[in-house]
Amino acid sequence: MHYAKTALKLRDQILRFSGELSVGFPKPARRFIAEMLYGIQARQSVRLTEIGRSLQERVSLKKTEYRLCRQLRRPGLWERLTARICRMAAAHIHDLTLVILDLSDISKKYARKMKYLAGVHDGSEDGLGTGYWLVQVIGAETGKHSVVPLYQRLYSQRSPDHQSENVEILTAIETINQASGGRGVWVMDRGGDRDKLLFPLIKNNNKFLIRLNLRRHLIYQGRALDDLEIARECPTLYQETIIKEEGGQSRCLRLEFGLRPVKLPGRPEPLSLVVVNDLGN
Repeated sequence: MHYAKTALKLRDQILRFSGELSVGFPKPARRFIAEMLYGIQARQSVRLTEIGRSLQERVSLKKTEYRLCRQLRRPGLWERLTARICRMAAAHIHDLTLVILDLSDISKKYARKMKYLAGVHDGSEDGLGTGYWLVQVIGAETGKHSVVPLYQRLYSQRSPDHQSENVEILTAIETINQASGGRGVWVMDRGGDRDKLLFPLIKNNNKFLIRLNLRRHLIYQGRALDDLEIARECPTLYQETIIKEEGGQSRCLRLEFGLRPVKLPGRPEPLSLVVVNDLGN
């Protein structure tokens, strides 16, 4: 009885969420979105066969799969859903919300017939494999455990409509900026340290925190200097203790950090180089 009530409550929540998500879609698409959300949760799988089984329709499973496939091919489905998700999440993005963009991949080790399979770095195997590249963005507040999903897109450099990785990243940034009004602090690892990404962020007055690649030249006190050279002379006057979780284990790290006012060569906008010393080892 308890499980039945829980399942019913979960289904009601999914239906309410799918109703908000599918605003503006025609009735068949709204039904499809609700069914996909329910099926993924019920079967803990994104396979259409499993989703179809969860729906328990009176027609054959093959016909259910065909109907779901037809809806998946609906023009503009991903674009409209993504824009709607961003608009729904925009209220949770504040001036200092961390908007974290991650570049990753999905390896399809045994796939042979999937369209546009491309070369990727398989992290689990620590080598090269085949699959798809992934751009994903979440929002997070410092000191809180909850996150807000904002954007996720698979792409392949072998697809005929693919332009470049930079275009994929800038599209994600532009989509979220439009919904949030440019609020939040963009956070990226070293993969974000590219002029083709930095310049648009600066032009749009976005706040950002990007881990630099080594040996980038910056303008400090009117001189072009190596970033490491600037960092070595930077006093770390501030301290913070954080908890790092890694491999199921937690440990305390004490950080000391400071900053230097810098500029990018050829750009007038003032920036800050943040220097962090990890004292936890």
